[in-house]
Amino acid sequence: MEWHTTLTALVMPPLLPLLGLSLAFALWCFPASSLFAKLSLPVAILSFAVLWVSATPVFSAWMGQRLAGANVRDADVVPQAVVILGGGRYRNEKSGNERLSATSLERIVWAAQKAPGHLPLLVAGGRVYAEERAPEAALMADLLQESFGRSVTWRENCSRTTAENAVNASALLHDSGVESVVLVTHWWHMPRAAELFARAGLQVRPLPVGSVDELLPRAQSGLLRWLPSAAAMLRTQVYWRELLARAWYYWRPLPPARNHCPIDGS
Repeated sequence: MEWHTTLTALVMPPLLPLLGLSLAFALWCFPASSLFAKLSLPVAILSFAVLWVSATPVFSAWMGQRLAGANVRDADVVPQAVVILGGGRYRNEKSGNERLSATSLERIVWAAQKAPGHLPLLVAGGRVYAEERAPEAALMADLLQESFGRSVTWRENCSRTTAENAVNASALLHDSGVESVVLVTHWWHMPRAAELFARAGLQVRPLPVGSVDELLPRAQSGLLRWLPSAAAMLRTQVYWRELLARAWYYWRPLPPARNHCPIDGS
């Protein structure tokens, strides 16, 4: 997974425009009369512009609107189960202690509050990196039981990507006769996740966490919308990654279900 993360970073801000600025500096080192040296200024201007614009709230909001336009509409589906997708974890490298990330917590709380309470639950998430201890699905199931009194019927604990979430969960649910689900994940992740689950053979009713209307927080209007901020850059990265991933999976087949690690009900 490290190589996948590295390749993704190479084609996203801030690394992509920073590499452009590095290239511009390298071109500037050529003799002034050469074509390479003459290209250094345009490359530097373009790279700086991309870096600046990518970090503005107005651009991140525009990208979010593009994703929102692709969101799956409520399908005429009678769901038989609720599927909650994991959104990562925090890990202390020294102690090895792990806890669910804010993204995962939001999805769990949203599902506990808004998903049909009579439907069985499936939580999905494995170990992305070798040093991680428990599967993410186990952390999610424990929190649902301890904090919300909701027992989890299935733990899909082998997946490392959304595509693996889809194929592994689909295989597990089909074995139990489940063909349709309520899918819980963030609104910006829902278009890709719903498409993959549908390709894996499940009918999907989306239950997205949040909405595109949350894009512009307080104090980011007027001129501030055009000024770079770390928060806007982070949102741009999230949305950029989703658009790239949708294009990637559009042309690729789904991965096979992973059967070499435990996948069982609880």
